[in-house]
Amino acid sequence: MEIGEIITYVVTALGGGGAGWLVNWKWGRRKEAASVKADEIETMKKAMEDFYDPLLKKQNTRIAELEGEVKTLRDQLAYERTEHQKQIEAQNAQIAALQKQITEITRALGIKAARQVRNNKGQFTSGKEEENA
Repeated sequence: MEIGEIITYVVTALGGGGAGWLVNWKWGRRKEAASVKADEIETMKKAMEDFYDPLLKKQNTRIAELEGEVKTLRDQLAYERTEHQKQIEAQNAQIAALQKQITEITRALGIKAARQVRNNKGQFTSGKEEENA
């Protein structure tokens, strides 16, 4: 065999199907590698879902419970504030009534005091003391 014949056989093999086989083989390897990567990603995704889904469900349940508890406490606080405000208003009304009574008593005593006789020092005296002095 001569070199020319060998080159002819090689060119014929490459041109006839060898080149197609080589391209298909390279492309198949890349496709297989991509498929393996996709399987790895899918496996990781499933593992994460299996691990994190129960945790997320538990956390969501806990959050819902806490939100309900917060709402209950806020409602209770609003009710207590309203009741406290009512008590303050009742106490203020009692204080106002007592102040009115004190004012009335003071006026009554003041009127009585204005009728009483005073000496030259401004002290209350009985009318008899003034007559003697």
